[in-house]
Amino acid sequence: MMGPPDIQREPVKRPIQESGAFLPQHIVEERYKMQSKPLGICLIIDCIGNDTDILRDTFTSLGYEVKHFLYLTVKDITNILRQVAQMPQHQDSDSFACILVSRGGSQSVFGVDQTHSGVPLDHIRRMFMADTCPSLSGKPKLFFIQSYVKSEGQLEDSSFLEVDGPSVKSADSKARQPGPYQDLIHREADFFWSLCKADVSLLEGPSSSPSLYLKCLSQKLWKERKHSLLELHTELNRLVYDWNSKVSAKERYYVWLQHTLRKNLFLSHK
Repeated sequence: MMGPPDIQREPVKRPIQESGAFLPQHIVEERYKMQSKPLGICLIIDCIGNDTDILRDTFTSLGYEVKHFLYLTVKDITNILRQVAQMPQHQDSDSFACILVSRGGSQSVFGVDQTHSGVPLDHIRRMFMADTCPSLSGKPKLFFIQSYVKSEGQLEDSSFLEVDGPSVKSADSKARQPGPYQDLIHREADFFWSLCKADVSLLEGPSSSPSLYLKCLSQKLWKERKHSLLELHTELNRLVYDWNSKVSAKERYYVWLQHTLRKNLFLSHK
């Protein structure tokens, strides 16, 4: 998603490509503070209707205030995202989470009005960057997106790609300091952006099943919350890879991860 990768690290079952030019070489052992009650707002927008009930329960159990919306138009999606980004509650919260489930294009998500060009994914991310949403500056902002797309030109043939970036560059070292340097945090820092694409044909027929990606995500968050989010996502990747190795191309899921986390993240009060 970020162009040709220039660094390849140790693979998990098969090569995982990473755009290391944008990333620190490691995440320090320091943890994000996750002690507020609630931990933050978890916004769920589901334009499909069969994927997010279990995630609503999961994020409620994690300590989030869940706001759940079904079957929105593109205009409504944009308005809801903008309203949530401006909520004053972020000031007293330690994080923010967002789950989007919809049909989509290569770089956008649609609402129920599929004739529209959709909401650009980059536009969604910009709404929550430090300069446009200062109350979330320095706090983890988590996005989990399930997009159902037409296969022609939208999905990689057989790849299983996890990409990191863009992130805080070394020149932004002051941004990593707490306290009075909070306003120097890079505008794109502290994002966790997990995007899964699947063929839209999975939604066809009388009994379309929930997203494997979201099902695995919920299970990992529910049962293994003592592990860091990056560790959980690695395990999620393995489960999706195992699924992809057993099914036809039309039934596969393709997961991309971009993150700019500067600390370890554990989604638990404990």
